[in-house]
Amino acid sequence: MKKLKNFWYVYTSVVTCVSFSAASFIRIFFADALLDTSIIWQILFVSFLCSIWCLLYPDRELSKKELVLAYTGHYLLVNLIVLGCGLWFGWFYADNLLQIIGMLIVIAFVFVVVCITTWKREAHEAMLMNERLKAYQEKKES
Repeated sequence: MKKLKNFWYVYTSVVTCVSFSAASFIRIFFADALLDTSIIWQILFVSFLCSIWCLLYPDRELSKKELVLAYTGHYLLVNLIVLGCGLWFGWFYADNLLQIIGMLIVIAFVFVVVCITTWKREAHEAMLMNERLKAYQEKKES
């Protein structure tokens, strides 16, 4: 159940960040674009593909080396998913280096923001659990 809650948090964070990023990207590179509502479904789909991988992170605490490998692998996978789907959906042109660099910047921004917010959320949950455990132990001892 915790993994599903974490997935939902990551997914909604990704969708939120991607929506803001997509609006900025479109404003910069396609200012006069008239968009079809399919862009919304595309964002939801790509966000799902990028978020589903958080379910594969192990429940145990990872060493620093394992954590770096996990995040690096996830980041590379997210780049493949977003760039691949972006080409497929026509979000950018493969021959436009500036658009590709823009996409890479957007991907990095979203990835970092989601990682930081997820880390802060999990740290807050751990703090609450420790406080409750301490209060329970103090109550049990008295």
